[in-house]
Amino acid sequence: MNDQDADDEGSILVLTLGYAVVLIALVFVVADASALFLARRGLASACDGASLSAAQAVDTGQVYRQGVSGNALPLGAVRSAVGRYQASSYPEGVLAASVRGGDTVVVTGHRRVALPGISWLGVGDVTIDATAEASARELTAGL
Repeated sequence: MNDQDADDEGSILVLTLGYAVVLIALVFVVADASALFLARRGLASACDGASLSAAQAVDTGQVYRQGVSGNALPLGAVRSAVGRYQASSYPEGVLAASVRGGDTVVVTGHRRVALPGISWLGVGDVTIDATAEASARELTAGL
């Protein structure tokens, strides 16, 4: 054995440990990104479903009497429809509804997501938001 071989001894172990640390860090980053992506997609889907459910809460008596113009979507019925949808389909987050222009429902959702990979670093939960709109407008003959 010469002097050059003695200097290189153990360097493969250090290199392997370094690669292992990088690999574990990448696994944590991918796990966190996947958790955020899936939570965001679920929240967006819940907002879409709740807004469609609320848009179907039209005051049918008023629509038959006066058409869709005006306030065909009463806020109380919209909030009730969103609350029912959330209770049955999406208890993980918070969905809030509003009516814009009397015929468009806007549902905004918020959810806190715990990141599994970096929670041990002291990083807290991340809040994600999503918004969806659905309209109860009268179709025109030109379509």
